Amino acid sequence: MSERTRHRARRLGALRGLSGVLAAGMVALVAGLVVAWVVALQEGSPGPGVATLLVHAVVAVVAVLAQVFTDRTAGPWGALAAVGVIVTVVAVLTVEWLV
Repeated sequence: MSERTRHRARRLGALRGLSGVLAAGMVALVAGLVVAWVVALQEGSPGPGVATLLVHAVVAVVAVLAQVFTDRTAGPWGALAAVGVIVTVVAVLTVEWLV
């Protein structure tokens, strides 16, 4: 394997690693939101709404499925799927938490 090929594989590995961390983080965020929702229901206080839970849950499922595809697919399609995970997760976090 040439030095150029190793460098390219390392870059793609970092990209896939980042997308994997974001996909797993989205799953953890959904779990935390569900706990917050249950506690808010028990306490009678406002908590995350059902729409927020659904949006995060759908994105978590899509991100995990895309990450599985990323991990199993070599080449540009796998890299494109990794970028898709990153863009999707960042977009949802931005819209739901910052806007």
